[in-house]
Parts: sequence; structure tokens; C-alpha cells
Amino acid sequence: TPAQVNIYAIDFSSHMLGAFEGLAHVGGVLYENDGEKIARFFNMMSAILKERKTLLQGGNYEQYVKSHGVSLAAIILVIDQYSAFREKTANAYDDLLIQLSRDGASYGIYLLISSAGFGPAEIPSRIGDNIRTVICLEMGDKFQYSEAMHISHLDVLPEAGVKGRGLALCPSGVLEFQTALCLEAQDDYSRNEEIIRQCQAMNQSWDGRHARPVPQIPEKPE
Repeated sequence: TPAQVNIYAIDFSSHMLGAFEGLAHVGGVLYENDGEKIARFFNMMSAILKERKTLLQGGNYEQYVKSHGVSLAAIILVIDQYSAFREKTANAYDDLLIQLSRDGASYGIYLLISSAGFGPAEIPSRIGDNIRTVICLEMGDKFQYSEAMHISHLDVLPEAGVKGRGLALCPSGVLEFQTALCLEAQDDYSRNEEIIRQCQAMNQSWDGRHARPVPQIPEKPE
């Protein structure tokens, strides 16, 4: 529920995440032209991180939930097309994102980042070294998989040419997986329309507080 998890998305790709913008769980979806709003969002995230450090008093989010239940919502920050985000924001938020990648999980703040890979032009090592879970869709060769998952040897490769097929690093080793689109539709537009309808239906069944919205600049009185 929105009381348990809040989601914020930064979509520098196809804007398809906009379909979820009205969902009660979602505090905002930001795009490449939202420069000021993005700045306000990261100011908010910095403040939330400080608030949680004070609240948890040297403990961590998991311990807090065990003691108090999910009275403090987990936060998921989604960044789609990380290289474009860094380029168009001139790396302005690197320091905070490095901090979130290193410490965020301890305070119930989780990063979900999509990129073409790791490296100076994609996810830099200062953030990549802190990423614990990597899921790879089809890549060019086995060396790209090895580099992305930080392993030296692969015994399995995903079947080539199958949409949604990839590799995931699990406690038992590297496994091939198959993902799927969230629902069946004739095309992306129709799918997004159905996602919007389902989000509206979910909102109607929830009468609690929505996710904290990204701060807005107040309109000047006439």
C-alpha cells in the first residue's frame, strides 16, 4: 500500500513511466525538461535522508520495521536511462546518489536504475560498486554479462533473440530468467491507457495518505 512503499521515478527514456504518475504510491514522475522540479526533488530526498538518520538513531530500517511495523514507508527511486540523466543534469546529483547507493538501504531508500552497462559513460564505479543486485537483459557478449554482474566466469547465457530473456545473479548462482510485460495489449499506447485505468481503480480502493509529492513552487497571487 502507499503506507508501506512510496515511489519516485525519473524518466529520461520513453516517458512510459508517466502511466503510473497518478497512482497513490507515486510521489512524482520527472522528465528531462523538469530541471527545477528535479532540483526540488533531490532537496527533498536529502532532507528525508537526514530525517531518517535522526529517527533511526544509529539503527537501520529493517530493525525499525521489526520494532514498529511498517510505520515508515520504504522509498524506491527509479531512474530510467541513467547515462542520459547524468548528461542532461551535468552530474549535479552524483554526490547524493553515491550516498544513497551506499547508505540508502539502511534508511529504507532503494535505487532502481536502468542503463546500458557500467563505466564512465553509463553507471560510474563510485555508484556501481555499491549496487548489490544486477539483472541483465540480452547483451552483446558474455564479457558484458560478466562485467555487469562482477563475476569472472559464466556457465549459462540467455537464449538469444528472445524478448525479455536475461540473466540474474542469485545466491545459488547465475540463473536465466524470462520477464514479461505487465499486461497484454495491442500496442504500448493501449497498454499505458490500461495501466492508467488500473491505477485509478487502485486509488479508489485506498482511503489513506498518498505518497509525499515533490514540492511545487507556489503560484504568485494575482
